Amino acid sequence: MWLRYALVSLVLLLSIAINLPEGMLVRLGVEPNILVVTLAAIIIAGLIAHRHLLLIVLVVGCVAGANLPVALAHQWGINRDVLLATLIGLLVMPLFAGKGQ
Repeated sequence: MWLRYALVSLVLLLSIAINLPEGMLVRLGVEPNILVVTLAAIIIAGLIAHRHLLLIVLVVGCVAGANLPVALAHQWGINRDVLLATLIGLLVMPLFAGKGQ
């Protein structure tokens, strides 16, 4: 059970870190491409292990929308902050969904 919490927490932290400004990541000594590859590997492994395709598609869609350039997001009427909050909710939701069982 602890492994599930650890993996969801890792995905949550990687998703937030990817959405940080690139200058902040460089100052921390982290290359953004490494974070993207790590997150993609975890998502693919989760897809293979649990086969929750809709959840994976929603997470990938929220990550893609949250990483749109600001001008393009405003042009399409997308609020990047709402997508980031939705992404955090999607990643935290499985932690609380298993509590009632």
